[in-house]
Amino acid sequence: MTRSTPSELLEKGFITQEQFQKIEPVVSGKIVSVFYELRTILYLSVMLFTTGAGILIYQNIGSIGHIISIVALTIFMLACFWYVFKYEAGYSHGPIQSPTSYYDYVLLLGCLLFISIQGYLQFQYGALNDNLGWSTLITAILFFYLAYRFDHVGILSLAITALASFWSISVSPQKWYSGEFFSGSNLYNTAIIFSIVVGGIAFFLDKREIKKHFTFTYLNFCILIFFVGAVAGMFYQNWFMYVSLIYGGCAFAFYMARWRRSFLFLLYAFLAGYIATTYLLARTIFEHEPVLWFYYSLLSCGGFVYFTIRYKTFFKQS
Repeated sequence: MTRSTPSELLEKGFITQEQFQKIEPVVSGKIVSVFYELRTILYLSVMLFTTGAGILIYQNIGSIGHIISIVALTIFMLACFWYVFKYEAGYSHGPIQSPTSYYDYVLLLGCLLFISIQGYLQFQYGALNDNLGWSTLITAILFFYLAYRFDHVGILSLAITALASFWSISVSPQKWYSGEFFSGSNLYNTAIIFSIVVGGIAFFLDKREIKKHFTFTYLNFCILIFFVGAVAGMFYQNWFMYVSLIYGGCAFAFYMARWRRSFLFLLYAFLAGYIATTYLLARTIFEHEPVLWFYYSLLSCGGFVYFTIRYKTFFKQS
């Protein structure tokens, strides 16, 4: 739509003068939406609040006291949950309109405070040493319930993360640096199975039309965890089997990219496929012909640039 489109529609009688007065300021740029900017600021405010509360307690722990700190955090958390339950709009299988403009952020704040209290009890008193795994599972179940009850994608992400942590699946920049993607032996197999099972559940819920807009979040986690697990397994065990798994995952991610119109899934497939192909060639051809590394590097870099420009533009047009 160009700046002259509203005028053309008005001249042809497709819209009324009243509709033209509403559309024209938006198209001409006289009215600019700051919806996403405000949402970003609100999310940052929630994160900064929880971070600031933790720093304040840490710096003044001697004068405030542990019990008072825990009680204060608990009161804030309960106030958040009281608010969201008081003004809830009711459950629906589809998207739910938030009752207020800051409703989702209050819910997110309550969940983050819940995690903060758990961490406080564990690190200060070791209260969860004997049941840390079950505590993580209970947290995941609670967050899944809240995500579906109040239709919150951010809480769903926390729930999936907590469920993965229950199975000891975790990926962090520190583990990337140290080369330890998973903290235990053969956990890359657990990651692969976890991603397949959770992805299957997501498809089942999608077919039943239960929170279909959650499917993208499920797939994003599952595809990423699958590829990280398969790449890690490729370096530790039977590399040919895991290379085959990666190629199968690439085909699935490509299909999902076309189905969901997502460049992100296609990027996951490209990166995982590139790593698998490079490792495969290194174990076969490049061992005998090292000079081919140079030509492969040039071609692969050019291919990546072409891929980024070609398919990102394709998805934008679609």
